[in-house]
Amino acid sequence: MAINVAIAGATGHLGPHVVRALLESSIHPSHVNRVVVLTRSATSAPAQDLEARGAEVIVIEGAPTAEHFQGIDVLINVLSDKVPPEVRDTYAQAAAEAGVKVYFPNEFVADARVLDFEHPLYKMKVAHAKRARELGAGKMKVVSVYSGQFLEYLFWGGAMVGLDTSNRTYTVAGLPTNKFTVTSLTDIGKALARLSILAADSPTSVPDHVRLSGDAVSFTDLARIVGSERGETIEVKTQSAAETKQKLLDNPADLISLIKYMLGSGATDFSGDNQNELVNPEESLWRWKTVTDLVKENKGVQRPSVTN
Repeated sequence: MAINVAIAGATGHLGPHVVRALLESSIHPSHVNRVVVLTRSATSAPAQDLEARGAEVIVIEGAPTAEHFQGIDVLINVLSDKVPPEVRDTYAQAAAEAGVKVYFPNEFVADARVLDFEHPLYKMKVAHAKRARELGAGKMKVVSVYSGQFLEYLFWGGAMVGLDTSNRTYTVAGLPTNKFTVTSLTDIGKALARLSILAADSPTSVPDHVRLSGDAVSFTDLARIVGSERGETIEVKTQSAAETKQKLLDNPADLISLIKYMLGSGATDFSGDNQNELVNPEESLWRWKTVTDLVKENKGVQRPSVTN
């Protein structure tokens, strides 16, 4: 039986990729009937684009209510990290009251359960997921998804995060061989579509915590991949992971140190422990996009077009 899926934050960075995945001909309408975009403005360019592709657009002014989720089986929350926790909680509460079967909180990137430090951003994410599970009271399945760094954003920080391609120098806060996971926005969207179908049909078939790993590389790997594509030799240098971590602890708003530590510490390496096979058995449904694919497109320097 086809399910109905709503997406909160559908017009942001990740949201359009989720909507487009749900609207793919192999998914819609045979497995997913209604794809509902929740937004503050139906006239925004992203909202109009998604509507033209076949999504329903519902405007939410203020806090959502159970009425917004009547008939919805799955709610995917990809709201911005800037959205206050109390607002996030209203979505989970309204979904639970409406009888939504499956809820995906806005986790992604890191699995806070294994981090060796505390950070306000991840404390907020963990607290929200915990609250959603309490509100669901065993009736609403809550699935936290962790996907590592967004592949398309890998080179955005450039030299600030240690990836100085122009000057042929990469600097890692940790061991050069420590890997970190990257997953493309498109692949995350496809995975969420699959997980929605699986969890709505059989909640026990999907674990409460799902790791994805589109690809996993180290700074040594990056230097080799980018250097080969550019016909250059890229030097890999190291800096203290402990000092980078301390800077982050001293100033949680220092997002550059947060990214550098995530990339260098190995904390987001999901290559050996993930649910890739659950969502995409033997890559039979699609091929995961790799760092090599990205570098062939941008040579290790270009900023992505996140709306494509």
